[in-house]
Amino acid sequence: MSRIWAERLTALGMIAFAVIFLAQSTAFPGTSGTFPVFTQSVIILLAVIMIIRSFFTKDERFEGDVKFDFSYMGVKPVYVMAVAIAYGWAIFNVGFYVTSFVFYFLVTWMTGYRNMKVMAAVAVVLFPLMYVFFSIALDANLPTGILF
Repeated sequence: MSRIWAERLTALGMIAFAVIFLAQSTAFPGTSGTFPVFTQSVIILLAVIMIIRSFFTKDERFEGDVKFDFSYMGVKPVYVMAVAIAYGWAIFNVGFYVTSFVFYFLVTWMTGYRNMKVMAAVAVVLFPLMYVFFSIALDANLPTGILF
């Protein structure tokens, strides 16, 4: 498959997913769907621009065929996305803070960062700030699940 057609198919896929999420977010109560509607509309607009650009570009990056890379580095975004989907599920079943803590360390490790001292230092600052911001300042009712 040529790179130009890969660009067009990617844009069409983005439009399809954005339309699905757009339809779901319009059913949100009150004005809670305003931001999702806005972001999905922007995604659709940008994907349409991608498609239009693909017909007029003479960019060398679009020449040649797509080369599929099935190494860990090539598939890493798919793995991170799968972990993010599992994180979304686990937030409601395990709990926001516990799941966020595990997600932070797992995704940081998956993306290649290995300095555990820095990761721990960031966690020591990040998670208490998240608690103060969401639970105390905003009084948000975050999912608790079976754990905290």
